Amino acid sequence: MPEQAQRRAPAPQPVESPARDSDSYEELRHLIVGPEQRGIAEIRHRLDDPDRRAGDVSSVLAEAIELRRRGDDAALADALAPTIRETLSDSVRKDPHELADALFPVMGPAIRKSITETLRSMLESFNTALEQSLSWRGIRWRIESLRTGRSFAEIVLMHSLLYRVEQVFLIHRETGLVLNHVVAPSISTQDPTLVAGMLSAIQQFVQDSFESPREETLGSLTVGDLQVWVEQGPHAVLAAVIRGHAPASYRVSLAETLEGLEENFASSLSAFKGDSSPFRATTDRLHSLLETQYREKHAPSKKPRLAIAAGILVLVLLLSWVTYVTVQARRWDNFSRSLASHPGIVVTSVDKSGGRWHVHGFRDPLADNPAGELYREHLAATDAAFDLSPFYSLDSAIILRRANDLLKPPPTVQLSLHEGTLVAEGAASSHWIRKLDERAPLIPGVSSLDDSHLRNENAAALESLVLTFPLGEATLDRGQEALLARAREEILALRDLAAATGQTVTVSLVGHTDSTGVEGNNLVLSRQRADRVSSLLFPGGFPGGAIERSGVGPSQPLRPETTEEGRHLNRSVTFLVHFAPATSAN
Repeated sequence: MPEQAQRRAPAPQPVESPARDSDSYEELRHLIVGPEQRGIAEIRHRLDDPDRRAGDVSSVLAEAIELRRRGDDAALADALAPTIRETLSDSVRKDPHELADALFPVMGPAIRKSITETLRSMLESFNTALEQSLSWRGIRWRIESLRTGRSFAEIVLMHSLLYRVEQVFLIHRETGLVLNHVVAPSISTQDPTLVAGMLSAIQQFVQDSFESPREETLGSLTVGDLQVWVEQGPHAVLAAVIRGHAPASYRVSLAETLEGLEENFASSLSAFKGDSSPFRATTDRLHSLLETQYREKHAPSKKPRLAIAAGILVLVLLLSWVTYVTVQARRWDNFSRSLASHPGIVVTSVDKSGGRWHVHGFRDPLADNPAGELYREHLAATDAAFDLSPFYSLDSAIILRRANDLLKPPPTVQLSLHEGTLVAEGAASSHWIRKLDERAPLIPGVSSLDDSHLRNENAAALESLVLTFPLGEATLDRGQEALLARAREEILALRDLAAATGQTVTVSLVGHTDSTGVEGNNLVLSRQRADRVSSLLFPGGFPGGAIERSGVGPSQPLRPETTEEGRHLNRSVTFLVHFAPATSAN
């Protein structure tokens, strides 16, 4: 049984031997690579922990930036520039005062210096022009100004100015690029880059044409009334644009300034690659070269004091005249606008001739007189002439004036206009009401008439009468006989008035009830009351007129029914009167 023998063969071998070997191997491996694994774990933990990584970077950040700046400062500046710009922009948006306070020590003196220099130059030019303007010399200069076409200020400056440095350029010698550029106040300039390029090109042309060494350069050139003085150093060129004749000492100042700039900015000049920002610090030194010197003035005893006084007087008179003209123009402006806004006046044109303003247009006869507007604006009547042709204005205010002028309403009537409809309110006589009906449609601008709120004052006495009734009955209250007789007299008087004026009169009897009871019964009762009063007034009919009867029940109460007196007054009959032309009745 070899198969069984083979299975039993391994049995005598010890079982623990492989385990002991494995443990020994693990212990040996731990002793050999354990420290490195712990170090790797520590490094991984340091890299994965943001706080520890930030601490490590912060401890060497300053040294790293300094080292990078020494190696390639342009790359570092390019990398930091966007972040710095965003930080500054965000700071300005959040708190602009903090940045303003930080820049104040630098900006304040610079602004004050610029303003002082500008005012000084302006005052010197003004004083020179004023001293010479009314003298014989000034007259000659004015003639020269007219002859040459130059302004008087330019002529004065040309004769009184000894020299003035108008511009100073600091130019990189190798590239010809402008490092800095300063300009005197009130001087117009061209693009400094073009000017610097022109100077560099001229220098190169001179050297090439005359085969001169590089050290021998063009020292000056003349362009019209200007001279350009040039000083060259190893790395920079200083050029001054001068009007007039500067002394030789000024060239010494140019040379000394250039030597100082070469010394203080040697590293920036040597490493220049197109960025001119490091040379902004040269501005103050360049400004010191912007010199101005005038010719010696006359002794104080020879100053034209009388001419100065006369000039001041002329100036005061001129200012007074300008002020007067300005005020008058403003007043006339106000007058023109106010006149054009008046209803019934249309201004087509305004012109001035012969010392007077002429106003052309149209004016409705009922419009305001424009002379009154002249008075309100403190203008003399002789200042203006009006050429206003008459016309019928359709302005609402003018239409209403025309209606009042033609109809002449009594004080008890108020006329108004709403979108072309003439509305009459109040009380008037029959005669005036008839005139209103006849004339109102003929008024220009009136499209319709509304006289529903107009009462006939002749009928007011009748319409004020109220005949009352007991509750639920169609017979008059006791003691109504006197009111009934008065109503009959008023109706007959109205009939006679209508006949005399060629009209017919219609009297409406309106019956009322209070709100108690059934509505249908109240409507019948109100009509019965109107019929009862009609039969008592004119049993045989109303000769020469018409009587109309109607019942409105409780729908048109005369008084609120909060008291018994109010309810009693609503149990009544009232009167309404209407006049109409006799022809319309036929």
